[in-house]
Amino acid sequence: MVSMVSARRTSLLIRLSHEDAVRIRKEASAEHRTLSGYLLNVLERSMLIEQKVAHGASTPMLSMQARATLGPQCKKLHTAVHLRCTVEQAARIREYSARRQLSISDFVVFSLQRLWRAVARLHGS
Repeated sequence: MVSMVSARRTSLLIRLSHEDAVRIRKEASAEHRTLSGYLLNVLERSMLIEQKVAHGASTPMLSMQARATLGPQCKKLHTAVHLRCTVEQAARIREYSARRQLSISDFVVFSLQRLWRAVARLHGS
């Protein structure tokens, strides 16, 4: 008999622009992932980058760099998406958001924009 111990689950409400929400849904569909699966994949990569690149950098510098990446995005009309994850994943997202002195939503949007910009550069856009 196989024992299935399920991880405790929670969810985070992520506020973002309508344009970002549409793009997330499009990208998730293209990768045959759920919306949460896509976001968690992006966030795992982002947290890996944070561990390697941002290690040792000052918190104010990390915050300024993230806010520069976010730009005027906070002025756009917002919607929300529901990110379903484990309690442990949510704790890590909160931890890395705090390192950048960002809200959880802003950290998610920052991670998305960093990925999308990198992909655009690779494709020469």
